[in-house]
Amino acid sequence: MGAAEALRRILSEKTCVVGIGNPYRNDDGAGVAVAEALLRSPLRDGLEVVNAEDVLENHVFPLAAGAARNILLVDAVRCGGAPVGSLIFGRLREMEELAGGLSTHKLSLATSGALLESRGKAVYLLGIAAGSTDFGRGLSEEVAKSADTIVELIREGAEHGIREH
Repeated sequence: MGAAEALRRILSEKTCVVGIGNPYRNDDGAGVAVAEALLRSPLRDGLEVVNAEDVLENHVFPLAAGAARNILLVDAVRCGGAPVGSLIFGRLREMEELAGGLSTHKLSLATSGALLESRGKAVYLLGIAAGSTDFGRGLSEEVAKSADTIVELIREGAEHGIREH
């Protein structure tokens, strides 16, 4: 199953999109930018959005108790040699095992994901390869384009189903 097909399936069920990041650390704010953009327009029934910023752990218990079956974490990631702005997608637990931790918030992300999984949630990571995560405001052009693409994919997937291109 391709990434678009998997995302379509996830968004067809009750899903909570969680934007993670620190908007004061350049590209690390990518997940926050996605959450803020999604929250600017009405959401369909069964789709929730949480802007967790860099404190995902503060939202874990409400997410675990919530109605959403799927938790889609959107975060900046470190992808070694991958070009800045590249997208990665998959089950969080599988990605953490394969890559040894991709997120710029590795410890709280892994711990939070494990707790959510233990409560019956399916937890996915939709990551954007970050460039600079030094202190500063604003996303790089590549990361901003990828964040916009994610917003479009989620809006289309939530409203009409995501189409393979």
